[in-house]
Amino acid sequence: MVSEDGPPGPARVTGPIVGDRPPWGAPAVDLATRGYVLEEYVLDGTARAFHLVDEPTPDGRWSVAEYARAPYRTRLLVLRPQHAADANGTVVVTWQNVSAGYESGAPDDGEIYEGYTWVGVSAQEVGFYGFPTGMERMASRRGLPLLEHDPERYGDLHHPGDQAAFDLFSQAGRALAPDRRREHDVDPLGGVPVERLIAAGGSQSAMRLATYLNAIHPAERCFDGFLLSVWEARAPRPEEGVLPMGMRTALRTDTPTPVIVVNSEFESTHLAQVPCVDTEWLRVWEVAGTPHGNARSRLDEVDRRGRVANPLRYTPVHDAALRALHRWLADGVDAPHQPRIEMDPGPPLRIDLDDAGNARGGVRLPELEMPTASYRGVAMGTGRLPLFGAATPFTDDELRARYASRDDYERGWHTAVDALVASGALRPEDAPALHARVVDVRLPF
Repeated sequence: MVSEDGPPGPARVTGPIVGDRPPWGAPAVDLATRGYVLEEYVLDGTARAFHLVDEPTPDGRWSVAEYARAPYRTRLLVLRPQHAADANGTVVVTWQNVSAGYESGAPDDGEIYEGYTWVGVSAQEVGFYGFPTGMERMASRRGLPLLEHDPERYGDLHHPGDQAAFDLFSQAGRALAPDRRREHDVDPLGGVPVERLIAAGGSQSAMRLATYLNAIHPAERCFDGFLLSVWEARAPRPEEGVLPMGMRTALRTDTPTPVIVVNSEFESTHLAQVPCVDTEWLRVWEVAGTPHGNARSRLDEVDRRGRVANPLRYTPVHDAALRALHRWLADGVDAPHQPRIEMDPGPPLRIDLDDAGNARGGVRLPELEMPTASYRGVAMGTGRLPLFGAATPFTDDELRARYASRDDYERGWHTAVDALVASGALRPEDAPALHARVVDVRLPF
């Protein structure tokens, strides 16, 4: 796996970084009232680049060899409990997503604030410099890469290319491990106890983590568990550059490492094409009716087919999955299995729909159990990105034919919420808000 020269020496942690402006990606919440602090550190060292030894196989059992190494200087964005006594011992090490041409930020709410420490790793070059020439049209206008956003704060950061991202991520994990933090002049976790590390990432970052899990993790073993979200059953070759789509693959299941995949409906047909099913160490949770991402504007605008933006979100289920993975690692309580979205084998392969036009199976939000619309996780021709999905509201006549009364509808809604909690797909503390959401449902009676 490594060259004859052996692995590079340990990375160096310095900081915290200070500046006139907050770090890029700071949560838009009052951290003090939540008992959390945000700091930013520099991680620098020498990272290896790997290539696949053989052609990749769809079972994910890949092997790699080193072919180059180069220096890097990146950042760690650390969100942690203010008091060490409030920490639960789990650090979520996130491969920062750069699909928009800049890095995603730290979480604003959710399970993370229940005693976890969250560390965002600037693992990919797009987060530093933006898209290369020829790919600029892919960039969102909502943010800037680090070196453009704040040259004074981030001007001395350096990324040698995405081929180094996998080893850079390993070195970030090792720098946070309890037996290695003493080697640094500063503790990037501020004395917070660490008992386990979870590697996490969504969408394009989940593809990279799939490569990491399949090719790098068996030798490095830096992480105790993995949480992948909205993963399209793809992984790039480790020698590929900026934002490759990669090949269709499953996750390897021959390493005793707990893994949970939380997907929306958008990814379900992709995952159905590979041998990716629950095992002793793997859980796949698919949330029926939900899109990969959510539109932020023109939410009520109706297209020529009578469709509007899909408002459903998989995020409450993702929070429950993080809690389940934490308990799996900390307490030895296996994460629950969840039903998969059902498929019509075709050809072509497609989602099997019920009489409301919604997917059968999967983790079912109350909107799927008591539908007032047909919800699609992927939709073409809406004027929005296909990954935003679409919803087709029922007519008043269709609603009257389906439900006898408002009371009848609300009973079914509350039963669906209670079933989610009982299955482990919803945290108990999220149930009251989901119960209350029924008052927003429009019915013709």
